[in-house]
Amino acid sequence: MMNLINKKQTLYGLDEYDKVIDTVVSDLKAEKYYFDIKLILTEALTNAFEHGNDGDKNKPIDLVYNFDGKYLNFKVISSNTKPESISIPKSIDEDSLLDEHGRGLFLIQSMADKVEFKDNSLIITKCIL
Repeated sequence: MMNLINKKQTLYGLDEYDKVIDTVVSDLKAEKYYFDIKLILTEALTNAFEHGNDGDKNKPIDLVYNFDGKYLNFKVISSNTKPESISIPKSIDEDSLLDEHGRGLFLIQSMADKVEFKDNSLIITKCIL
């Protein structure tokens, strides 16, 4: 299926992430899914910055996004050059639910239809039909 929208944004640090997310939602004409997209991208960009880029504002985080008429696709690419073995938790215990760390991937998985890691990228798919 042909991509109707295919764009890329690059961030250095997280200072502009709110503005980038607003641009993504506007580009995708997905205001109806604003909460889901904001949660997914906030967690994904934060993880890329903190874990993939070790909190270094000089390293880029690329956000590639597209919409093919049915699926929103996001690819968050950190500057991490070391292969990581990352698992997405299937559940989170009540005691950890409000912790500041450890729940991001679980939240992304809960909001998306598919989440996977490839090299230094987190690939997220959400069906909006």
